[in-house]
Amino acid sequence: MTPLLEARGIARRFGGLVALDAVDMQVAPGTVHGLIGPNGAGKTTFLNVIAGAFPPSGGSLRLEGGDITALAGDARARLGIRRTFQNLKLFPEMTALHNAAIGLHADGRAGVLSALLRLPAQRREEREIMARAAEALDFVGLAGQAGRLAGTLAYGHRRLLEIARAFAPRPKLLLLDEPAAGLNPTEAVALTALIARIREAGTTVILVEHHMDVVMTVCDRVTVLNYGKHLSTGTPAGIQADPRVIEAYLGQDALAEALAC
Repeated sequence: MTPLLEARGIARRFGGLVALDAVDMQVAPGTVHGLIGPNGAGKTTFLNVIAGAFPPSGGSLRLEGGDITALAGDARARLGIRRTFQNLKLFPEMTALHNAAIGLHADGRAGVLSALLRLPAQRREEREIMARAAEALDFVGLAGQAGRLAGTLAYGHRRLLEIARAFAPRPKLLLLDEPAAGLNPTEAVALTALIARIREAGTTVILVEHHMDVVMTVCDRVTVLNYGKHLSTGTPAGIQADPRVIEAYLGQDALAEALAC
């Protein structure tokens, strides 16, 4: 099976700092692929390279077999790559519905002239966008919050709104950057179920997350980074038992204890 996303030898340098060093990763279509590692391992940098926020310093990226290495972020979005952010990037003075709709305007066909003149095609497209935004809010469980300003929503609901905005266009690949950050245990369980439903809806997910219960419950495969290098890839159970992963996360003492069990 052709991978949905294939990263080959991805490097990213910031001056003399090597944030990513020849990282390989293959993401199968229709899966949730976890990306984990200690703080500073390069996880968010890798997402930024995939999304097109940073060009790679070396290596290549392929989406469904096509080379996207040189494409800008907006072009990648039109091909079906969307993302959320570790630090929420909502528009607090806009409603939840209009925040979700922002994720759809990049795919709009109406031009500036149509918008200025409010031509029938533009009005029809706007109605379609708002309807799809409402569907996305309903999908994540925020249908009842559509008219509220994003800045007035509870923190957990703002996390869901960011996911709704990214999922509204029904992307091929959704990049989730620590979506469980700041959530309580009940909210984290609900998030795990939501990610599973996103996969069931046909969207492949790359999940960066420190909440290991979420990762180990919902991910089909997991890749581990450490100091910008690929450390290990496998099933959640295999990753949990990998001595290299235990050492990277917890140090030599924890590794010795795990091996003694």
